[in-house]
Amino acid sequence: MSEERYFTISELANIFDISSRTIRYYEEMGMLTSVTRESLTKQRSYTNTERRRLKLILRGKKLGFSLQEIKEMIDLYESNPEGKVERERIIEFADKKLKEIDEQILQLQILKEEILAHRKRFLDVKQT
Repeated sequence: MSEERYFTISELANIFDISSRTIRYYEEMGMLTSVTRESLTKQRSYTNTERRRLKLILRGKKLGFSLQEIKEMIDLYESNPEGKVERERIIEFADKKLKEIDEQILQLQILKEEILAHRKRFLDVKQT
């Protein structure tokens, strides 16, 4: 059995190209947990499990989920990854996000059409 790997806050920050402050913030929100180890002069350390959680947090942020949504999804999954209720709740989050994305796409399409219409008017004025 392999020994648990520990990461310092600086190592995690470098791995994920984020600030140490960001990691501390996630810890303050209860999304990550550090351990204090004597051998590291009471420096914060994070297990491989916490590294994996941080990776999921960052992936969730990239996908546009709020930190509260990400926290709930991770907690649900970790509490019972095979649970039907947990999976259904995570699917609800995904469906809600997909609806938001569809609405954003529609708004962007409308905006694009408006810009193209204004552009055409300016081109028409320029040519006359």
